[in-house]
Amino acid sequence: MGVGRTDSRREYIARSAAGGRVLTYWLAADRWAKTPVWSPNVGLARTLVMLSGLGTLASSSTSTLLRPAAGLSYPHCSGPAELASWCLVGPEHFELIRWVSCAILLVAAIGIYPRFTAIPAWWVLFSTQAAATTVDGGDQIAANLALLLIPVSLTDGRRWHWTANSALSGPTRTLVAKTALFVIAIQVSYIYLNAVLSKLSVPEWIDGTAVYYWMHDPMFGPSEPLRETIAAMVLNPWLLAAATWGTLVIEFALGISLLLPRALRWPFLVAGVGLHISIATVMGLWSFAFTMVGGLILLLIPGGNVVAQVRRRVRAGLARIPVRRRESIGDRRA
Repeated sequence: MGVGRTDSRREYIARSAAGGRVLTYWLAADRWAKTPVWSPNVGLARTLVMLSGLGTLASSSTSTLLRPAAGLSYPHCSGPAELASWCLVGPEHFELIRWVSCAILLVAAIGIYPRFTAIPAWWVLFSTQAAATTVDGGDQIAANLALLLIPVSLTDGRRWHWTANSALSGPTRTLVAKTALFVIAIQVSYIYLNAVLSKLSVPEWIDGTAVYYWMHDPMFGPSEPLRETIAAMVLNPWLLAAATWGTLVIEFALGISLLLPRALRWPFLVAGVGLHISIATVMGLWSFAFTMVGGLILLLIPGGNVVAQVRRRVRAGLARIPVRRRESIGDRRA
């Protein structure tokens, strides 16, 4: 009799513990589904992606964007590219299409009614990467991120994507938006993992000399103001190895960042932004930098307001500076 009661009590406790865990998981999932996802950080990332495409279109003539290459005429209008804006009009309207596309991306970058500008902005970015000649990885990634951001934007009830939360938020909308952001995080992680794994098959990346060859590449190497300085720097074996292997370390860390503690995300963000700004400064790939920094924000800190956080940290740092020194800094700025 005593043994039977003990077994029954143990079974009851086990069922209660299991039920408690299920309830805990259910409440956590419910909070996750109801917590608004539309943050100023999502808006900032969206702005950077749009500015990437806007910079390409505004700074390039149609004769450059649609230049014939490899024996083929452009715009390229086969397959899905038949839906590109460049393929729906004749050459006499290409310049009009370019400036209309710039206007659409500018409105989207400003952040006005993201749910109305999401699809037109994606169409512009898709049209450029699908039909134009002079595109790079940044243009392709921008089009992909804009596509994946459509569910986030369509469920975004804000008039201005720099504000927090959404008047139209609800469990279903939040679930759709968060699922899309999770897919974006997987996509960005894959980009970095693919980049580092492909580099590991190249001997120069393994032996620490790859950056030397990139800096002397006639197409991707630094421009004249930086050429001599960079050439001297990569002759130093320590700096060369640090730049080469440091790139691999940062890309690998960003590729697995979803598996690491949240406390590491800010340092990873700083490292990733520094990497892309360095590449843009030296190699001129600014559209790629804008796109990838936007992707990093969506990967590492999709919630919150990074602009406000940076502003607060700057103010806190200035507050710790003695008054006399602060006044001298202000005088120098003036």
